[in-house]
Amino acid sequence: MKNPTASFVALGLTVFGCAAFVSQAAFNEVRPSTPSAADRTNSVSAAERNVYNDHLTILASPYMEGRVPGSAGMERAMDYVEYYFRQYGLEPAFPTSTRAADGSEVITPRSSYRQPFPLGGSDKATVQKLSFDVGGKTLILEPGKDFSVTGLGPSGQVSGPMVFVGYSIKEGPDGYQSFDNDDLSGKIALVFRFEPVNDEGNSRWATGRGWSPRANFASKMQAIKEHNPAGVIIINPPGTSDPRAGQLTDVESSGGRVLDVPVLMMTTEAGERLVAAADPQKRSLVDLRRLADDGRIIADLTGTASLEARIEREQTMAQNVGALLPGRGPLADEFIVIGAHLDHLGMGYFGSRSGPGELHPGADDNASGSAGILLLSDKLKRAYDALPTDASARSILFIAFSGEESGLHGSRFYANNPIVPIDDHALMINFDMIGRIKDNRLSVSGYSSGEGMKEWLQPFFADTPLTVVQSDQLNGASDHSSFLAKQIPVLFGIIADFHADYHTPRDTSDQINREGAVMTIDLFEKIAFAAAQRPERFSFSSPQREPRRQAARSEIKVRFGIMPGYSEEGEGVLIEDVTAGGSAAEGGVKPGDRLIRWDGQKIADIQAWMEMLKKHNPGDKIKIGVLRDGEEVTLDVTLQGT
Repeated sequence: MKNPTASFVALGLTVFGCAAFVSQAAFNEVRPSTPSAADRTNSVSAAERNVYNDHLTILASPYMEGRVPGSAGMERAMDYVEYYFRQYGLEPAFPTSTRAADGSEVITPRSSYRQPFPLGGSDKATVQKLSFDVGGKTLILEPGKDFSVTGLGPSGQVSGPMVFVGYSIKEGPDGYQSFDNDDLSGKIALVFRFEPVNDEGNSRWATGRGWSPRANFASKMQAIKEHNPAGVIIINPPGTSDPRAGQLTDVESSGGRVLDVPVLMMTTEAGERLVAAADPQKRSLVDLRRLADDGRIIADLTGTASLEARIEREQTMAQNVGALLPGRGPLADEFIVIGAHLDHLGMGYFGSRSGPGELHPGADDNASGSAGILLLSDKLKRAYDALPTDASARSILFIAFSGEESGLHGSRFYANNPIVPIDDHALMINFDMIGRIKDNRLSVSGYSSGEGMKEWLQPFFADTPLTVVQSDQLNGASDHSSFLAKQIPVLFGIIADFHADYHTPRDTSDQINREGAVMTIDLFEKIAFAAAQRPERFSFSSPQREPRRQAARSEIKVRFGIMPGYSEEGEGVLIEDVTAGGSAAEGGVKPGDRLIRWDGQKIADIQAWMEMLKKHNPGDKIKIGVLRDGEEVTLDVTLQGT
């Protein structure tokens, strides 16, 4: 393990400018003293609030890079959580595997705070080459600076004459189109990003500062596909107001494959150099853009382009971070799991409700819950230390899960690979988004999964300053559902009042209600401590769910344009076919995709999706997530009327 203390000190000095910005309590080994009775008469202890603030602010800081699995920021976040598990005196939870001299595997139980698991693969460009031969001179471009390989096409090596085709739009308003019966066979097509713009650099077709669905990569590639280019180079056009015009899109962030030929992307500056050398009419890149703004333009350039792309699959591994508070007496062999997911969306290349390319800090989702289990682990360790020597209590396993945002991968892996038989797990408590509590309202659900648990909880709910909103309808889109599937009783704590900053860059630490979060942890400290000592465990019962009424077609004002499948395997909606010209087709959805996310929210099943659909009006622009070839692809869709 890397030295986390050095990293955290660097965080205090470099990210926030001075260590005084965050309390020193989060960096040293001295835990705050147990709150006095006088402190408890106020809503929360000031010491606990400060420690919670430290954990929350650090985990949601830019230093953690949005905590997307596989990133350096997520490694720092995991180091941070492990560091405090150690400081609080909790034991490693997971086994490690080594090889003996004879080659046999040696398993050492409970020797690591990490539980590695495969999260799937990601595509990376391992070879990127682009050059132009014009007038006897060769222009060689630098990958990452002048151009990038995208994931819109496969690996390949091709060369050929160049042709500029404008915005590559099949059909736009007022008869606009980029193609007629043009045959691009053997040619490298140069395509502008976005769509026709006005004098301010904004779309001529979309309201506000956005773009119509014709501007997305998938639509452009679908439009050019039938004209058979040998390769495609997308150029960031000059004079547009979108900040992405100054950025290159790589394999990971460009979405799924659309064409069967390599697709590269080039900067505006590189495009200007090329056009200055290769346009026989000596037009500039701005001149070509203005022509493309007004309509169809097919312009053959002199010289040839040579490009090479090699895209290879790299396996991504993630890790749950877990620590054990051993039980005692006859109950010690039974386990309570207290968890929260640590991961978030990074730069928003999947799951974002506002678009990629900007840091998504995930303060509420779910630095708030992760900070909560750190605070709770310390509190419960102290409570266990104070138990009489002859007391009996269940063991408690604290887990910061990874891979929740991409499909509950970490919690599902643990449920399938537990440290003790899954039947020895008595209860799972999950925190997801406890940081934006409004009017002291906290939602608690899941109690119907344990016989008698609802009645048992009422004194705890009556004794908290919070207003507990009790619900028999259990949301399945968080880590507790992995335990529910194994018939383990669960409790789920989450804000009762949703907010619009979910899955956007606006989910920042300054928005967090520290007081409400610590009150939540105080409540669950009492619940967990009592559950750990309760002589009888709660028998599992299938959670009560409010009958889900499928939205009537008369209530739905939009059409998505798919034929859904009804596979029972996996969450979301399997797409068997896509209607030509419909919202889904225009947005780049393909048969075989699985619709798993709608405007940032996970989709449990087709009934849940129908309820989402009825909330929309024709013309609404949303971001969806589809699972394609094992990877989530984010697409922009404009909903059409029924």
